[in-house]
Amino acid sequence: MSDDLTMKCKCGAFEAKFDTAPRIIFNCQCHSCVSVCKSIESKEGFDGISCKSDEDTGGVAMAIYKSNNCTVVKSDKDSIDFMKVGEKGKMWRPYCTKCGTMLFNVYLPNWCAVNRNCLTNSDGSAYVPPGGKDKVININCKSAFDPDKIGEPKHNAVPFGILFKFLPSILGLIGDGSNTEANLIPEDLDKVEVSPITWE
Repeated sequence: MSDDLTMKCKCGAFEAKFDTAPRIIFNCQCHSCVSVCKSIESKEGFDGISCKSDEDTGGVAMAIYKSNNCTVVKSDKDSIDFMKVGEKGKMWRPYCTKCGTMLFNVYLPNWCAVNRNCLTNSDGSAYVPPGGKDKVININCKSAFDPDKIGEPKHNAVPFGILFKFLPSILGLIGDGSNTEANLIPEDLDKVEVSPITWE
């Protein structure tokens, strides 16, 4: 099967293409990721593709890409909104306002974290991580809302192997900075919708 993957929200208002398999795959269990997922998916009329890795644990299913692997094919500014964690949050999560699908957990110039559940193969079948969904690593488990519910494989923090792959993207050492789709970047972060911090 080809490594080319497509990402679409449920209603089709947003679409992106990826020319390779994800660089890193994991389920994030931290309060921040999970709270945004819950806030978006609890909105009235939600009919999108969930970003939950598992219904019981509530982790967020992510696929990490370099910026130059992502090409946005369809993007309507009027159907995309954003959410951040807390009033002082510095990270935004774009989601489709029409169906409610969270598109990216992170969208920055050098890298992006895709809602893995939105990915499909070139033949239209759902993307399945190598080894199957049950083999995907759970990270940041010490910051989970209910750590005891999370199955193996799991780590309390980000394992060194993932961090080693991850850091070059974050620092801008790989990727060409082409991940700058204007519709996925809020004009004013201070006006972005807030998922409340309820755990401090």
